[in-house]
Amino acid sequence: MNEEENECARKMVIASLWCIQTDPSYRPSMSKVVEMLEGKLDSLQMPPKPYLFSPSRSEVQEKVEAH
Repeated sequence: MNEEENECARKMVIASLWCIQTDPSYRPSMSKVVEMLEGKLDSLQMPPKPYLFSPSRSEVQEKVEAH
């Protein structure tokens, strides 16, 4: 991959991470996504929670037992 392709891929990943935020208020509008993809890579910031994760099995079990 050349540098331009690498930058494009990184922008797509960062924009995608914003789009899958579990809190809808963090998700960008489509016009903002277009701005992210057309803008400079160094102006993009990682979202506050950059990935989804599953709670551990013990955390789930504790919550079930508490109710």
